[in-house]
Amino acid sequence: FLISFLLNFTILIPKIIIIKLNRVWYYFYHKYILFQKKHIVTLIKKRNIKSINIDHGLPGRYKQILYAACKETKIKYNCYIIGIELGEVSKVKTEDFILYDYTIVQDQIIGIDETEENKKKFIRIISPRYSLDWIDQVEDIYKYKLKEYSPDVINRKLKVLIMTRPRFSEKSWQMVYEELKKIKEIELKMKFKPRGQFRPLHIQKNIINEYNTSELINWADVIVAHSSSVLIEAIIKNKKILFLNFLFELEKKEKSNYIFENQDIVEKISSKNELITRIQNLKKNKLHLNNNEEYQKSKKFFLQQIFGIKFFEKENIFSKE
Repeated sequence: FLISFLLNFTILIPKIIIIKLNRVWYYFYHKYILFQKKHIVTLIKKRNIKSINIDHGLPGRYKQILYAACKETKIKYNCYIIGIELGEVSKVKTEDFILYDYTIVQDQIIGIDETEENKKKFIRIISPRYSLDWIDQVEDIYKYKLKEYSPDVINRKLKVLIMTRPRFSEKSWQMVYEELKKIKEIELKMKFKPRGQFRPLHIQKNIINEYNTSELINWADVIVAHSSSVLIEAIIKNKKILFLNFLFELEKKEKSNYIFENQDIVEKISSKNELITRIQNLKKNKLHLNNNEEYQKSKKFFLQQIFGIKFFEKENIFSKE
């Protein structure tokens, strides 16, 4: 009751104060346990639940509670590895998944030791989120539709979308936004990624944004971003991606390597000035995005590397999987 009162009370607090209380929301997410094993056991029995299925990103303390409840009630406890790993190819640490009966993996490039036990416990599927079938199915609900997009920018402004990444500070992303806003010949939008933002929903910039990420990718000519699995959708849709490599140096963080290194599907940007110049040139040169043979060849190789050689076979994966 105390927690419920506190969260409702925040509606009355001025937004500027709530933003400064980010450490409080961070504490609740990382330290406060909202339920115990007995609550889950009661729920399982009351609802006749057959299995509990979780995102592997759930905090560890909740994983343990759910595991204990599943063990007591003798039901399946399964895990999904959500998202696509864009970092250097690595193997799954099987000890991290020892609690689960099954782990579902949609990333074909991620390594799993081929033991008999792993073959039973780890199940690979074609990614529903990024399948051509799914992207077509959800298209009709969007205001901005990919089929209505035209790359011809002769008689209009260049549409630029900034997609943030919580690895880098909001201050850095705001700086990028302010610099690009100075360019007159562009239309600019910024989409905040919610991970790492624990504030109440009514002041979340990401929540109050008018359009979802997929819709904004449809809208954009150019996407300014860093490493995020959402970039996969932008690559599928032939969008020009400017990858802000200079953010590592700007925030004095160690550089990471990514699986699209040395491929023609993203363009690395080494400085703020280079970013501005590149966007100005894209407008000036009457942008026609990624329709050349070299890009399409790199794109096909990249997507098949992640999703398997059958990725471009447009079939209904839901009935199959």
